Amino acid sequence: MHWLSFTRQVASLGIVLALGGVASAQPASNLTPIPRAGAAPTDSAGCNTVERPVSAAGASLVPEAAGQQKNWQPPGGEISFTVRSFTQMPPDALVLVCFRWKRNFDRQDPFVTARPLHLDLSDGGRLLKVTVVVPSNLPKPPPRFGGDGEYTGLFLVPLADVRILILSKNADGSPLVAADVSHEVGISSPLWAMLVTGGSVLLAFTILTLICHRRLRPFGLGDLDPFIRIITTPSGYASLSRFQMVVWTFVVAASAVYVMALSGDLIEVTTGTLVLLGISGVVTVGSRLQESAQAAKVPGDGPPPAAREPRWSDLIVNEANGQREIDITRVQMLYFTLVTASFVVMRVVTTYVIPEIPQGFQILMGISNAVYFGSKVAQPMASAAAAPDPASKKPAAPPTQGT
Repeated sequence: MHWLSFTRQVASLGIVLALGGVASAQPASNLTPIPRAGAAPTDSAGCNTVERPVSAAGASLVPEAAGQQKNWQPPGGEISFTVRSFTQMPPDALVLVCFRWKRNFDRQDPFVTARPLHLDLSDGGRLLKVTVVVPSNLPKPPPRFGGDGEYTGLFLVPLADVRILILSKNADGSPLVAADVSHEVGISSPLWAMLVTGGSVLLAFTILTLICHRRLRPFGLGDLDPFIRIITTPSGYASLSRFQMVVWTFVVAASAVYVMALSGDLIEVTTGTLVLLGISGVVTVGSRLQESAQAAKVPGDGPPPAAREPRWSDLIVNEANGQREIDITRVQMLYFTLVTASFVVMRVVTTYVIPEIPQGFQILMGISNAVYFGSKVAQPMASAAAAPDPASKKPAAPPTQGT
């Protein structure tokens, strides 16, 4: 009896194992698994195996509106394509976005497949917006000089072929190409763009500080710090309006160079940034006119005033009649300028585009600059009212602080 029971148990175990082996040999599903990002699909249908048709399989790429993120992105950045099909695309279709370097000759690299990040099917299944991350595992781009690759933007941005393949299945399960479109994009390098931007900023700063050195040398101010001499007036004061103008000039120019080095093309400078640049320019010109008008009222037959050493505290300290005190209008204008300029720089570095300045910030900067300029205009009037009567033959009060 014991041998009979043992034999039955061994037979049952063998039947279970046999059934498990048969089950594992059967396909679990007819669905094609979605490929991992940067990996080829698990089935035989893909950008490297499906032959490119003569036509676009009844589909085309819809051009996007002009902007800074149209045809380029660095590795790891998101880029979007909109595919329009003449027939309805199945909602369960497999979408593959493949990248490879663009070459001039017949030899081509294999595609690197990326998984779409977002898919938006609309217009009755005829319009598909595909958002994908540019793969970081692309091979090294072709040499800039002497190679067979294609570059744009003074050989800064290599070009890549992008193939968007939309696959469905026939009744027998074989792959059916629902859409197959191609595009050309630039794969930019933030490191190269940063080096180009740093070189251009350094060159512009060197030229500007040398010009200011020659301008201030006749006034005995030729040995100033290279930074403060750019914003120093001939009267020896560090000018807040000039500081704001220099900050916005360098921020806008450096941002434009950085984005153009990334895209390899001219870019769109946002309206809000131009408005802030214009506000700082208007205040600087107005301050210069007000300073010239005040200088014209001072008799020119006396000896020239002694050269004064400018200080960074001049940006927030107001000096009148020999008294120095913090001017809250200067503090406000300086604070808002630095905050807004820092916001623009951070957005450019992180998003690779020049941001649109909100209208509220534009109004805020306009009010701040208007209050500052109004305070400058009112200050000489108050000093003149407090000055002694000319009939007393006492010396006139010293001029107020410059711009």
